[in-house]
Amino acid sequence: MQNRTIWAIVFAMAALLLSTSSRAQDLVVGGETIADAATVAAARAEGKLVLYGTYPSDAMTSILAAFKADTGIAPDYLRLTSQILFPRVTSEFAAHRLAADYVDLTDPTLVGQLADQKILGAPLKVPGFAAIPEALRDPEGRWYTLIRPVGVIGVNTALVSAADMPKHWTDLLDPKWQGQIGMPSIETGGSAFIPFLFLKQKIAADFWTRLAKQSPRTYPAAAPTEQDLVRGETSLIIGSTSLLNQIRNGGPVSIVLPPEGIPGFPISGGITSSAPHPHAAILFMDWMTSRRGAAAVGETGAYGINPQAAAPHPSGILFPPADEVWNISPAEWASVRKSDIDEWRKDFGK
Repeated sequence: MQNRTIWAIVFAMAALLLSTSSRAQDLVVGGETIADAATVAAARAEGKLVLYGTYPSDAMTSILAAFKADTGIAPDYLRLTSQILFPRVTSEFAAHRLAADYVDLTDPTLVGQLADQKILGAPLKVPGFAAIPEALRDPEGRWYTLIRPVGVIGVNTALVSAADMPKHWTDLLDPKWQGQIGMPSIETGGSAFIPFLFLKQKIAADFWTRLAKQSPRTYPAAAPTEQDLVRGETSLIIGSTSLLNQIRNGGPVSIVLPPEGIPGFPISGGITSSAPHPHAAILFMDWMTSRRGAAAVGETGAYGINPQAAAPHPSGILFPPADEVWNISPAEWASVRKSDIDEWRKDFGK
């Protein structure tokens, strides 16, 4: 029997308590075996799953709808930004009141702190663990990078003509966009930090100082940045593929994936050590790391973790293969995080 970590003993004992009539079969979807019968049975016996996460609610709703359709379990999802969610999780855990079975953040340094504090203290080696790139998982299986959205240029198509549509990242520096660009603060989390780091490291070392001369509007989070784009308060934004939700809802929005490349940022999480529904959380992790789960993630415009999954293709938009998306390692992130945030504040006067 495959070593399933300490939780294996717990859910195996729970499975033995189930009557023969209530036992589930292996979870198999599209010919792929995602989870074994014991995991499925124990998860359904718990009947609930609580997730604290950072992926936009509209996008996560479609992923969780697919999870419910496959497993019969309807998750509860609380969405907050990393800078708000991290202190909430640590304070709830300290007070022995953490309700979440699973927690994720967009900042790997903070995810590492959750692991160090034993909040993400339920290591799990999912099926296919060895095939997952090492940069996308903790060696012990305490966390996984389950969702990788990418940075894009967002455009209000009611304000920007086809002829003026930006094609390159450096088009954001054209003086004609003075005062018309929106962007989230770099301190929002990975959804802002990685795109800004990409612009400085990959596009131009002085990109930030040149962008600051454009007098961009800065927002505390991605959601208000996108909302103002839809309302026409800005013409362009530095955003992410969560903008696809605005497009699906009929907003006058388009996204641009410049040919110089696009940055990917990690949404990493794992099972909490105090999980009230640990077996449901294990089933969720098995599902999210499967081809089926990665495909559901891809439909929202982000990359899943399963290495066999195809690149996202929502709304007919052609995304590059995963290995062509710009990323940095958690170690590099940790090494530059403070200095780059300080530099960004100086450049943009924040």
